[in-house]
Amino acid sequence: MNISHIVTHPLISITIDNTVLDAAKLMVEKNIGLLVVTSARINGKLVGVISERDIIRVIASGRGLQIPVNEVCTKNVVTVRGNSEVAEAAKAMNKHGIRHVVVVDDGDKPSGVVSMRDLVGERATLTAILQSNEKEIFHGAD
Repeated sequence: MNISHIVTHPLISITIDNTVLDAAKLMVEKNIGLLVVTSARINGKLVGVISERDIIRVIASGRGLQIPVNEVCTKNVVTVRGNSEVAEAAKAMNKHGIRHVVVVDDGDKPSGVVSMRDLVGERATLTAILQSNEKEIFHGAD
């Protein structure tokens, strides 16, 4: 099963010039835990992601919520292509200890986000992951 089959929500993003407070408000409004950070100046180019954890770090540091998202977002973003297998996204999350991956198109433009909750919530997803792992086990045993 491809990732594109489970990306059912439109991409919700914020630009680098918005504040951390703007990001927090948008997360609350949309009931999500991560925003894709893009650059309006560079045609929606993926710059990073900002998560609830990033916002908590800002609050704990005392820096204030009026700082630009660009100063605190995670810039080393783990991505997968829309035509990637679901198991690839799950492996990437596990390897990097993260709960979200950004789905990108062939031009590396973000098109969606897949969360661990999305993966776990899909029975077909779990089956695909198990089948992928079985293939690796059997092919690796040769």
